[in-house]
Amino acid sequence: MTPEQFAATRTTPQAPVPYTPEQFAKAREVRTRYGWYDVLYTIDADSVAVAGDFGDLRIPAGTILEVR
Repeated sequence: MTPEQFAATRTTPQAPVPYTPEQFAKAREVRTRYGWYDVLYTIDADSVAVAGDFGDLRIPAGTILEVR
């Protein structure tokens, strides 16, 4: 794979994977457009706290593409 092909795969947006509120509440990892994050705890039904590079981050459900 050439560097240009690699860059193209990294910058191509990926489609969201549908998830249920139950899956969101039990999520251990979430994916945003920036990558995967470990979930520290669920703040409420609309957001989670994740471990970021420079401290904890609050991620709203509207920006989450996939949960595990």
